[in-house]
Amino acid sequence: MTDSIRSAALTVQAQLDAFNAHDLDAFVATYAADAVITGVAPEPIVGTAAIRAFYEPRLQNPELSCVIENAVLFGSRWVVAQEQVVNAGVATETIATFDVVDGLIARASLLKA
Repeated sequence: MTDSIRSAALTVQAQLDAFNAHDLDAFVATYAADAVITGVAPEPIVGTAAIRAFYEPRLQNPELSCVIENAVLFGSRWVVAQEQVVNAGVATETIATFDVVDGLIARASLLKA
């Protein structure tokens, strides 16, 4: 496994760990300053300030968590994950793609089942 692939997988795992710990600062720190997240809001979320604003109320919910059931690495920077996002005991299957550049998530796209 090359360092860039390992870095991509470790970055996605750090993002997941921060999400599950409800640690907003650590969560946002896994994203590049100009990162884009699609699929969780009607419009793309662009930049760490917008990511922080969107996820702050969500990460205050102690009943919210996520489990990656399967993850596949493509090339040196893409991670595709099958996730279960759990809120108040209800799980929603999500497919997430992460484009990791220089150890930070540049783009995340989520598709809920």
